[in-house]
Amino acid sequence: MENDNESVFDRLIKESTSFGVAGDYLESSIKRVLLPTLSNGEFLPYERREQFQIPDEYLYYLSTVDIRTVKPNGQDLYIYGLMEALSLTVNYVDCDADPDEQPVFWLSVGHRSDRGNFFICCDKASELYGQVGEFYDSSPFRDIEDFYCIGTGFADFCENVLAGKVY
Repeated sequence: MENDNESVFDRLIKESTSFGVAGDYLESSIKRVLLPTLSNGEFLPYERREQFQIPDEYLYYLSTVDIRTVKPNGQDLYIYGLMEALSLTVNYVDCDADPDEQPVFWLSVGHRSDRGNFFICCDKASELYGQVGEFYDSSPFRDIEDFYCIGTGFADFCENVLAGKVY
């Protein structure tokens, strides 16, 4: 007998096999969506476009959580799934980016309280590539000097979150 509280969507998912987007296809899709925004609509030379690379640890995380945002129990912080990461990255670029500056390849990956914003560096040309930083009431699109490292990589960031070191 069916559970009356269970939606048709819940039943469909339970009685199906799920497939997610992962690996190279996920990265190329994100790049196609974000490059025009990150470059302020300007054409970027091939070499510069190729410097935008999403770290493998973060791609793996996105493929496991899909579109869901994660809120660790007992903590006032959120780690974004794909849709929120994309939409908030675009929002930060729209609000903070200087169209006269060279594009900055960062993705919004979460936040704590109402002012601590987490970003991962996706620019292979940067010494910060792969690191997760907190920008308090700011973003890398506004002021890179506000960067505070909270993870040497995405897995390290998640370990720090689980250990209660990100607050």
